[in-house]
Order: sequence, then structure tokens, then C-alpha cells
Amino acid sequence: AAGSGWLYDAEGHIVTNQHVVEGAASIEVDFASGFKTRAEVVGVDPDADLAVIKVDGLPEGVQPLPVGDSDAVKVGQRAVAIGNPFRRAGTMTLGIISGLGRTLDGNRTAPGGGSFSAPDILQTDAPINPGNSGGPLLNLSGEVIGVNRAISTDSGVSSGVGYAIASNTV
Repeated sequence: AAGSGWLYDAEGHIVTNQHVVEGAASIEVDFASGFKTRAEVVGVDPDADLAVIKVDGLPEGVQPLPVGDSDAVKVGQRAVAIGNPFRRAGTMTLGIISGLGRTLDGNRTAPGGGSFSAPDILQTDAPINPGNSGGPLLNLSGEVIGVNRAISTDSGVSSGVGYAIASNTV
């Protein structure tokens, strides 16, 4: 499996999606510089579909991304999705925020058969394709406003509505 993530702090914590690391026997993190290292899962939240992993080391000069306030996000605001769609590293797509406060089903079944839901989801028309999961959704100031999570599509292809977990949930 492959996915994306982003550096949260200088100690090597990386934020991604829970579904990206679920069931992984080992995790390798590849940085844009070509530096590769192993990582361990620190924690997961299957309801929010978030995970934190920690890498063994960081390449020289890599800096954490600043986290923005997702409560300040407005419909119509530009958004940039960065990730690894279809294993194409370092891909960037541009769109707008098209909805706020959406909900998505969590990755866990509730007692009695229902599912938990993740609230405070940002909707965007920036393409969120397979492999973008866990990557940052940025504002034009370069701040993380969301964590790319899913695409909703009726066609079965990567054309539809993208969803990101709001940064304040992280």
C-alpha cells in the first residue's frame, strides 16, 4: 500500500490517515530528497481516520509544516492538495473549499451495527486520488488546513468530491 503524510514536528512525528497504516507489518517513509527511513505507529484514531507515525530519522533541512486554523476556512477559499496519487510522488492539485462541516463514516463499527462518523470534514474540488490519503490540504499561506482523506464518486473513477479532515481535529 502507499499513501501520503506530512511532518508535524521536528521530533519526526508524521500525520497520515489510519487507513493508510492499518494492518502494516512495516512502514517505510520516502522523502522527496530520496532519503528513506522506517517508521512506527504512535497512535491511531479510526473514527477520525487519523494516525501518527514516528520516523527513525529526518533528512537534513526538512521542516515541519505549519498548522492553520480550520475554523477560519471559508467556502470559496483556494486549497492545495499534496500527495502521492497513483505513486506519483510530490503531486500538487489546486481547487477550492466547496463545503464545511461535512461528515464521513468512521472506520469502525459501533455496537449494534451502526458506524461512528467523523465530523468537521472539509469538502474540496481539489482532486483527492488514491495515494493522496494522509497528505496535507493547504491554504495559500502554506498552512495545513486539512488531511486528505477520501473521494466520493459515482463513476468509480477519480472524479468527484474530495474530503479532508479539518486541521483542528488533528
